[in-house]
Amino acid sequence: MSFITKILQFKQAPENKNLRHKLEAILPFKPQNMAFYQEALTHKAKNLKDENGHKINFERLEFLGDAIIETIVSVFLYKELPLATEGELTIMRAKIVNRKHLNELGKSFHITKLLNTKLTDRQMGHDISGNLYEALVGAIFLDKGYAGAKKFIYSSMIDSHIDLEKLDKKISSYKSHMIEWAQKNHQSFEFVAQNDVNKGKHNYFKVNFVLNQKKISQGRSSSKKKAEEIAARRAYYIVQPDKNGKKKESS
Repeated sequence: MSFITKILQFKQAPENKNLRHKLEAILPFKPQNMAFYQEALTHKAKNLKDENGHKINFERLEFLGDAIIETIVSVFLYKELPLATEGELTIMRAKIVNRKHLNELGKSFHITKLLNTKLTDRQMGHDISGNLYEALVGAIFLDKGYAGAKKFIYSSMIDSHIDLEKLDKKISSYKSHMIEWAQKNHQSFEFVAQNDVNKGKHNYFKVNFVLNQKKISQGRSSSKKKAEEIAARRAYYIVQPDKNGKKKESS
C-alpha cells in the first residue's frame, strides 16, 4: 500500500457541504477529498482528534503548504530569471513568499471566515490568514497533487500579484538593507532594545536604530523582531540611501 493511499484512507471524515460550496467559489477546481480541507480550516483550539487520537488542525498542513509554495515559486523564478544568481533568486523568492504577502492573500479570500473555531481573528494572531493560506495549499496538494497546487498558486499568487520588474526594486527587509548599507559605507550602527512598554494586557518592545552613536529612529511592536524592522524602515526613509550606497542630502 502506497504512502498516499494510507493518507487517503486515514483522512476519511463526514463532509461539511457548506464548506465545499464556499471552497468551490474560490478554488479553480472542485475539491475531491473534503477531509483535507476540513483539517486545513480547523483551529487547534477546537481540540479535535480522529478515532486514532491524532490531532486535527491546520498546523501540519501549514508546514506542508509552506514547502509546496516555496518549491513552485522557486521553479517559476528559475525559469523566468535565467541570468539570476542563486543569491538573487533567493532574495526574489523572499520578496514573494513573505508573511505580509501571504497574509494579504489569505485575507483576499476571507479565509478566516471558513475556519472552524470560536476564537476571533485578534485572538488568533496577526498571521492567521497567511498560515491558513499555506494550510489550504497543503490540502490542495494532497487532494489534487502538484499540478493542482501549482494551478492554485499561479491563479492566486503569481499571475495576478507578481510583477518581477517592480519586485526587483522592492525591499523585502529594511533591517537587512540598512545593515548592508551601513557596513558598505563604514557607518557604525546598532539596534538598542529598551524595556518593555506595558500596553494593557500586552507587552510591547521598543527598539532604537542608532547610527554613528546618534538615535535616528524608533520602532515599537509586540515582538522585538518587528520593532527592529519598523525602526529600520523609518531609518531608511530618513537616511534614504541611493543606488550607490550614499546618503541623499535632505532638502
